[in-house]
Amino acid sequence: MNKIFQRKEYVVICIFVLVKLVIHVITNMNAGLDGDEILHIESGNHPAWGYMSIQPLIGFFGWIQNLFDTESVFIHHLFAHIGSILIVILSGLTVIQLGGSWKATLLTLTSILVAPGFTLTHHLFTPLVFEQFFWLLSFYILILYCKQNQPKHLIYLAVFFALGFMAKISILIFIAGVGISILFYKRELFIQKISWIALVVFLLIILPNFIWQYQHNFPFVRHMIALHSKVLVNINVVDNWNLLFLTTNPFTVFVWGTAILFAPFVKYTKNIRMAVVAILFSFIILVVFKGQFYYYFPTLLIAFCVGSVIIESFLKSKIILLWIYIPILTASGVFLTPKVLPILTLEKYIEYLSLDNEENIKNKQLFFTQQSITDNKTVNKGDRIPINFEGYYTYNDWENLTQTINDIYQCLPNESKKNCYIWTRCYTQASAINVYGRKYNLPQAFSQHGNCYEWIPTFDTNATIIVIANAESPADSIKIGSFFASSFKKLTWKNAVFCPYSRTSSNAFYMFYLGEELKYNSDTIKSRYKDYIFE
Repeated sequence: MNKIFQRKEYVVICIFVLVKLVIHVITNMNAGLDGDEILHIESGNHPAWGYMSIQPLIGFFGWIQNLFDTESVFIHHLFAHIGSILIVILSGLTVIQLGGSWKATLLTLTSILVAPGFTLTHHLFTPLVFEQFFWLLSFYILILYCKQNQPKHLIYLAVFFALGFMAKISILIFIAGVGISILFYKRELFIQKISWIALVVFLLIILPNFIWQYQHNFPFVRHMIALHSKVLVNINVVDNWNLLFLTTNPFTVFVWGTAILFAPFVKYTKNIRMAVVAILFSFIILVVFKGQFYYYFPTLLIAFCVGSVIIESFLKSKIILLWIYIPILTASGVFLTPKVLPILTLEKYIEYLSLDNEENIKNKQLFFTQQSITDNKTVNKGDRIPINFEGYYTYNDWENLTQTINDIYQCLPNESKKNCYIWTRCYTQASAINVYGRKYNLPQAFSQHGNCYEWIPTFDTNATIIVIANAESPADSIKIGSFFASSFKKLTWKNAVFCPYSRTSSNAFYMFYLGEELKYNSDTIKSRYKDYIFE
């Protein structure tokens, strides 16, 4: 490829990087931090080689962001946005390595930008953006190996597979896909010395996490078992595929579908057949094991790159079709993006989708979880306007939550304040209190749920505990409080705070209790509630 085309491709990449940056600036101005982000931020306050429900890399990133000691959404999205920018750059470079021109680069990056699932996961501080990055980076190295056959690329591949594992264990699916592909195309790799060296490199990098898992009775296995028994077995296949098409933008199916269906068989990919077949097998593994729709995102991100290059080669004599297709893609993105990203303010978002009209609530938002579908089939109650994207409204929720706790805390006798803790049913509230409650000097919050189980502080039976849970209405105070009641001789309901935009009716209110005369110390509570870690 000549230099002028190289320059055009880099110009396209730079333009999309700038567009991404502008989108990030706008969304950070309108967004708060959702529950999972809050957990990852709190994980940064407890750096470790492992956590109960996530891999350690995001905790390391959270630790760095927490050094700024701020509630700033921009700061807490810093690594997520860096990851998303690197994905744009690496996607363009992957297209170049595949032999695509600036037109294929444009198609790839447009597909990424207009897919709601990618714009959302690239906005949030969750492992998903890092998962996508390491899948894509590993694929890029695999292409280099297929084209150049240099042993050093296998070492690089081992390093990036290991870092991907430290971000999210789902990269094992890609590793399995690569392994199957090697069986078909290059079996001799299994007996070559360099392959075993690469394996040792991989194992050495993940060893600290493996040791942590062993010391904690392999919580990621228990998490996977709980996830399968409570979520994956209940997935409706039709709904799941509808979500996959919707969240990747129905118009992009021509791009990623081309890669999945044709890439392993067309002459154009002959020299990189092992790499593209690895993606096909990764996709098949996800289908066989009924992966949730967003599990497919890393595979389809790579498929965008491969599919764009194949489409460009197919349309050489009919390039006008590409100039019709890309504007359609762009228009669909303009339509879909405001539904999933806080491009608009909360008030404008509600007005834009007419969400104050109860009949429209279910029909005009894009749903991003199986639970969202189920929740939105229920009757909406009272003045609640359920909004699926938590980042639109959680900042107000966190403020209301911490202010109310502070009101209760300030009314306690001084002796009780000295030995006071906050106990929440879900990791979301505990993490939010620890992040947003610093300005009130609130006591430490803890939960038996998820990662927070490991961070339960040490206290004795003289402690005073402020208890928080979610409920559908204040009338549920007795039922919700019963979860905690057995641990206290006296549990008094104190207050309820309405959450007007909560996505689910079960989270419509925060319920506040004061627990006194604690029956158990912290060690006993950890033992009694260990079965709720992965509820």
